[in-house]
Formats: sequence, C-alpha cells, structure tokens
Amino acid sequence: MGRKKIKLNRLESLKERSSKYSKRKKGLFKKAEEVAMLCDCEIILIVVSPTDKPTIFHTRSKSFSKIYERYCMLSLQEREERCDL
Repeated sequence: MGRKKIKLNRLESLKERSSKYSKRKKGLFKKAEEVAMLCDCEIILIVVSPTDKPTIFHTRSKSFSKIYERYCMLSLQEREERCDL
C-alpha cells in the first residue's frame, strides 16, 4: 500500500512554519547530497527562510563560485530551457 496523498496548505503559525522549515530544509539538503553522490553531479540550492535568511548548499566536489560560473556561461535561452518551473 502506498502513502495517502495529503493536501498542502500554508502554515499560519509562524512557530510551526519555522519548525517545519528547519526539518524540511535538512531533508532537502540530505537528498541533494545523495543525488550529487549517486549521480556524480554538481548541485547548488539557495533556500530563503520565512524570516528572509538565505542558506546556500553546494556539492563538496567544487566550490559554489565554480559551479555558478558554469551556469552563468549558459545563454539565457539555455537556462530557461533547463528550468523545471
């Protein structure tokens, strides 16, 4: 049996939202690290908290600036084609 599908809603309580954000951020970074290791790829994540504090994650194999430079070398059209949003 699979999991039940839950409806996602914005949490109104700031305390609850901050707590959930911290837990989910840890899980997201852990998954990103796993994907980078298993697939031998480079990952950058920029996550901005509900209190407007940014957190940057990047793979250990290369520095943030080197990965970002490679991204910036792509044309705007190539960047938009690669965007999953």
